[in-house]
Amino acid sequence: MDRADAHDESAIRAILQRAGLVAPVFAPECHWWVVRPADDTTPVACIGAESGTHAWLLRSAYVLPAYRGHRWGRALTEQVLTAAQRAGMQGMYCFSTDAGDFWQHLGFTEVPVATLLAALPRVPRVAQFTELGWLPTEVAWYRACASSATPA
Repeated sequence: MDRADAHDESAIRAILQRAGLVAPVFAPECHWWVVRPADDTTPVACIGAESGTHAWLLRSAYVLPAYRGHRWGRALTEQVLTAAQRAGMQGMYCFSTDAGDFWQHLGFTEVPVATLLAALPRVPRVAQFTELGWLPTEVAWYRACASSATPA
């Protein structure tokens, strides 16, 4: 697993397009990590995070189907949580309407979307989902990065 760089942008876009996920925003407040198999330099999994003041928004976590079963989704999520904690963040949020079991298994709890919006009002993904009109149907999840158990 590596922190993604500018050379990985097209590979991340391809992974997310294949997943049917909304095109990512690449901006200074967006951080990306990728997994490259040992025998290749092309990423086969990715995860992003958008930084707010006290929390990050986890986004676009996906492992290509042919590469599942290696626990890379879990490892990527834990790597992002560690990076957020090192950056002084209190917690991590995400939107997920169909992978709640995965997020719960990783220690996330469902929170009202309004809680996420209050913590991360200006991150690109929130603006994107607002523009698309998706917020009323979204499900929000939260996990503390450190000892803080309440959403930021």
